[in-house]
Amino acid sequence: MVFLCLFFASVLFIMLRGEKEGTENLKIKSKSFIEGLKINHQVGGTTLWTLTAKRADITENENTADLSDITVVVQKNGMTLHANKGTYDLTKRNFTINSEIQADTKDYKIITSSINYDSSTGEIKTDEKVTAEGKRFKVEGKGMTLDSEQKVTVQKDVKATFHYNK
Repeated sequence: MVFLCLFFASVLFIMLRGEKEGTENLKIKSKSFIEGLKINHQVGGTTLWTLTAKRADITENENTADLSDITVVVQKNGMTLHANKGTYDLTKRNFTINSEIQADTKDYKIITSSINYDSSTGEIKTDEKVTAEGKRFKVEGKGMTLDSEQKVTVQKDVKATFHYNK
């Protein structure tokens, strides 16, 4: 009887150990996200821009986040940018927006379909069609660069219309 109890105990031990080893190989992948994301980009204690997103889905490698319902406010010139979706690189602090974008200031608005922001240079670039429109002007072209000094350069196929009122 003692032999039989030891035999069943050892079989039970082996079975439980086998189950434990099998579950270690099984990894459950869960999707992480943040609702109400807010990122302040500061240099020298001064906020340059603030990015908010309704939702940020963290990618599997945990280096990027897919953003939805995005607003970027640039404090220096009072520009507010709106877009539906984009991606934020958590390690480099760069972001890309690949949906219809409208950026508004008190004097003009800019419309394009994608931008890339490089935090190391402070530049915003696009290779897509760009329209900038104010009360007295409209500029259209393909490709645009906005440098850290807020200088805008439209790359090619530039068409500008100016309205002069006395």
